[in-house]
Amino acid sequence: MNQRKTRVPLPHPPPYRPSRVTYWLTVLAALLITLAIGLSIWMLVDSWITGSITTNNRGPRSTYTLALQPRQFWFEFVWQSVGTVFLLAVGVFGVWIYRKVQEPVHTPKSKRRAKKT
Repeated sequence: MNQRKTRVPLPHPPPYRPSRVTYWLTVLAALLITLAIGLSIWMLVDSWITGSITTNNRGPRSTYTLALQPRQFWFEFVWQSVGTVFLLAVGVFGVWIYRKVQEPVHTPKSKRRAKKT
């Protein structure tokens, strides 16, 4: 006997529905990453305009000026720019993953075949 005719259909679980907590945690994470990117860009622009940059390391902070210490200034400027680009990449990757998860899965339907009798 054919397996289709003997197989008992199993009950399917209900479709996944995201909770409100998950939604708001996603929104909060997106806002925090956006805030970090914005503040980092603002800090870089302000440092470029004033010609003075402060390190972001833990411990004693150093301030470099463009007039007195140009090499350290540009090294710190590039280092903070790399961090900002990394945050931008994390944000873009997060948006891509979020959109990928949200789009519905389209399963191709098989062609209908006439029953053989």
